[in-house]
Formats: sequence, C-alpha cells, structure tokens
Amino acid sequence: MKNRTQKFDFKEEYFIKNGGVLLQKIIALGKGHEVGGHLKIISYEEIEKATNNYDPDLIIACLSDANVYSATIDDRLVLIKTPKERDLNPELADIFSTELSVLMALHHENLNKAYGCCLETYVPVIVYQYKLRSKHCTVFQLHRYLHGDDLVLKWKNRLMVVTQVAYALSYMHNALSKPVVHRDVKSSGILIDSLFNVILANVAYSVSITPGKSEQRFPVHGTPGYIDPEYTATQEVTEKCDVYSFGVLMLEVLTRMNPSEMARCGRDLVVEFVSKAETSEGFKEMIDNGVLEQGDNNMNMIELQRFCRLALKCVAHKGEERPSMISVVEELWEMHTR
Repeated sequence: MKNRTQKFDFKEEYFIKNGGVLLQKIIALGKGHEVGGHLKIISYEEIEKATNNYDPDLIIACLSDANVYSATIDDRLVLIKTPKERDLNPELADIFSTELSVLMALHHENLNKAYGCCLETYVPVIVYQYKLRSKHCTVFQLHRYLHGDDLVLKWKNRLMVVTQVAYALSYMHNALSKPVVHRDVKSSGILIDSLFNVILANVAYSVSITPGKSEQRFPVHGTPGYIDPEYTATQEVTEKCDVYSFGVLMLEVLTRMNPSEMARCGRDLVVEFVSKAETSEGFKEMIDNGVLEQGDNNMNMIELQRFCRLALKCVAHKGEERPSMISVVEELWEMHTR
C-alpha cells in the first residue's frame, strides 16, 4: 500500500508537519488561551494577500532571519513575521515553532501576542496582534531611534522604553513555574510606537530552564556585542544571561554606541565604557551629547550616574554578582517616577 502522504500537496504536508491537526483540535475544544484557544489558523493565500505578495514597503523590521510586515487581516492590524530564506531549513522551522509556543504561553503587555499562524509553509508564519499601533501611530525599532539620523529619542523616553523592556524580562523570568530566558535582547528586537509603548520581540531563541538545576547548557545564541561572556565560556543558561544583555542595552541607550557594530570591529562597549567611566570627564565623554544637552530639562548628572551604576551592575563579569530583573525594574521605576 502506498504511503498516503504522497497524495498530499506541499501545503498539506507542511500543515501536518507543523502540528496543524493537533492545533485545530485545541482551538475547537477551547481549552483556555494559555494553550492557544484564541489562535487563528491562517491560510498561505491570506498571508500573501495581507503582505501584498511580500511587498518590501510593508516591512517595519528586518531581523537576522526574518522580516516583519505591517498588514491587515480580518480588518485587524497585525504584524506578520516571515522567514527571509525560502529554502527548506529545519533549524529555522524549529526556531519559528519555538517562538510560536512561547507566545502561546506568555501574556504580557510588553511582549508580542500571537493572533494566528500559517502552518502551510515549511517554516511556520507567525501573525502577531498589532498591539502597538493605531491608525495614528507608526512603529520603529529602538535601533533606528538610537542609530538612525531621522529620529531623536529624548532621555525621559529612553528611560521609559528601558523600563518597559525590564518589565517584560522580569515577567519572562518569574511568571511561569520555570523561568523563560530570552537569550537575544538587543535594540533591533525592540519595537516602539510613536506613543513610546514598547514590545520586546524576537523570542525565538528563548529557552525554559529549571530553577536550582545546575549546568543547563545550550548552544550559544544571541547577537555579538550583547552576549553574556560567562554564557559564551560555559554555555550555561541562567536568567543572568538576559540581565547582562539588558545592561548592554542600557549602555547603548546612554551612549548611542552600537554594540553589534563595535563587535564586528573587535571592540566591546562594556569594556570601553568601564575603562573610561572611572573618571568624571571620561564618563561625560561616553554619554550621548543629546542626553547631556537635556540637562536643563528634568535631567541631572545624579540621575545619569545612578542609571550608569545600575547598568554596570547588570554587566558584572560573574552572573551571581548581577541583580535580578525584579530589582532592576524597581530601581528603574524609582528613576522613572521621580
């Protein structure tokens, strides 16, 4: 008897491979939204129509392995994440499936929420609720605010953005019975609308770890310039890996220096900042001029120094010396509400 899968077209094969039948049953039974009860299954034709056949003008974020499109499905504004590669890449398929499963388990205002998915492609296509955008808002990556020439981010808004990212990481580390470690915190993975609402995106490399269990090793993933050197050396994943990357992000926000670009040139933002910040003149030299120029507008050197001290705690060489994300949130909130 012939293998019945030979009669399937590619879309049906991919749908089954990606767990579509099981997902259909979960949705039909309505087993609560923690397992995807509100997840919509979307056809490949709907994805093509919504993205206008993958129109590059609709791309709002270019990630290392994916493009994110602004689109409309069912008269709802959504974000559609599709792989850049069209080849059959098992590793990429696993990455996208991991992200979808994480989004189904985590529910926080500063994390993407899955609206639906297309399982008719080799790599699943993820459709997010467009939580950041209204008809009067535009969305950009934090990276563009910090390193582009066309956008300027005031210090109070930088502090607001960083605080919201900290909230999201704290939630990931503490909301479930097992901490979820993001492993790829970076400015290009943070989306901001024109009202400075924040989404920490790109949870595709997230892993769940068991509290108290030692030597939980995973291959090193992340973006050069942000990766915890202790994780690089040991491959052991803890929540403190995210704390380090977040500390690098804080320094990036403070200095407007690009950690990944520096890494490509053999430089390290943390090393350079620590070496120069030992003196007051060196400290001022490292801070973005745009921040220093706001000194007369609810800005003072004491707050900058406090922000800097917190960032340096986060990038301590040993993970055990770094604060928890809960402590980071508390201190940032105090600065934010002063």
